[in-house]
Amino acid sequence: MLKKVLSIALLSVALTACGSNFKETTTRSGSSSTSFATEQTASNENTAQQASINEVTDKQYLFAEFMKDGTPVLTEDQAFMEQTSYDFIVKNSDLFPSTDKSKVINLVDKSVTTKHLNKNLNLYLNKFVKITGDVIDIEEDNIPIGTTAIVYISDENDNTVMAVYPGASGEIFEGDVATVIGVPIANFSYENVSGGYTNTTLLAASFLTKENQ
Repeated sequence: MLKKVLSIALLSVALTACGSNFKETTTRSGSSSTSFATEQTASNENTAQQASINEVTDKQYLFAEFMKDGTPVLTEDQAFMEQTSYDFIVKNSDLFPSTDKSKVINLVDKSVTTKHLNKNLNLYLNKFVKITGDVIDIEEDNIPIGTTAIVYISDENDNTVMAVYPGASGEIFEGDVATVIGVPIANFSYENVSGGYTNTTLLAASFLTKENQ
């Protein structure tokens, strides 16, 4: 059983940082557009279209930025997010989250296990991996990016992953068997209740489901 030292509340700190960046960018863009529209009324329509494009772009990058700023928080400054994982999330932003397993299952590298992730994570930073195991801890809350869940899963090899899922976890509880599909972010360790340390892999989760037991 793990010693819970992290919470979704900590992730809000990361979101505040990336949210401020988006707000600052939008404000600068908005001020410029407003000034331009004042001088040239005919550009109002173009300005509105550009604002819509900016909003789409912000949403596309939001979870990637969230994980980028959240990784040091979640790993207690043991790790950071590599650009490879960041780019993968942006490219597949419509799959974070996905409630349709068929949309992501064909993208999974089925040969990858937690043993592979522990040995050399860098080989899999742009791949979806699928991990199934016992839920040893799960928490969920509504934060500025929406409902977000953090779930710890221990697989058949007794290796642990910590998945951040940007959606509702449904009827998944501690003690259930669950499957997560996501992209690896970093390896790190946390203190357990025995006073030792448990090695784990942080995942940005695309899909999360409870298995029939």
